[in-house]
Amino acid sequence: KFMKKTFLILLTIFSLNSVFADSPLTSTEFYQPYLDISIVKEASSSKGVMSNAMFDYIDDDSNPLDVKLAIINAIGWEHKGLKNSKIFFMYVMKKKNYQSEYANSDYMAFQWNATSDELICYAYMKAMDNYFDVLEAFDIAGEALRKSPDSFAVNMIYNLIKAQGISAFNEYCYSSKMFLMLKDNSKLKL
Repeated sequence: KFMKKTFLILLTIFSLNSVFADSPLTSTEFYQPYLDISIVKEASSSKGVMSNAMFDYIDDDSNPLDVKLAIINAIGWEHKGLKNSKIFFMYVMKKKNYQSEYANSDYMAFQWNATSDELICYAYMKAMDNYFDVLEAFDIAGEALRKSPDSFAVNMIYNLIKAQGISAFNEYCYSSKMFLMLKDNSKLKL
């Protein structure tokens, strides 16, 4: 519980500060309080390469979402050409064998069957893989939010990706309001 509270407080602070930065996604680093967790520490020194252990941790439903997101945050965005989101997508599809009634539609199968945690982690990885184009990441984050509308962590990452997209339009005041509304929303669960 302490880790979730630390995550929420730090993410709120960093997010509020980052809406005035050039790139909210790349300016919001909240993994530091999690460095006492070995897998987050490993992620912070991995130079953008996610290990199988990290993918296993992120896709384990019993692990806390805040730590999963801290791993992704620690991996960062400076990983030249690596597409962690694509690797994660293939990992989940192989492990869970999600199916769609439409032929050759793995993306739809993932979108409809994946858990909220899988969706928000994938969306966050996708946004970090290419923070100049977050439209698809935003769409997937919206699916995660639809499945878990009361999750503070899902709402925060959704809004962080949204803030990244609208930063191109210099909508900093709107971004700030999004995070303040989340901070004050007592219906959201830690």
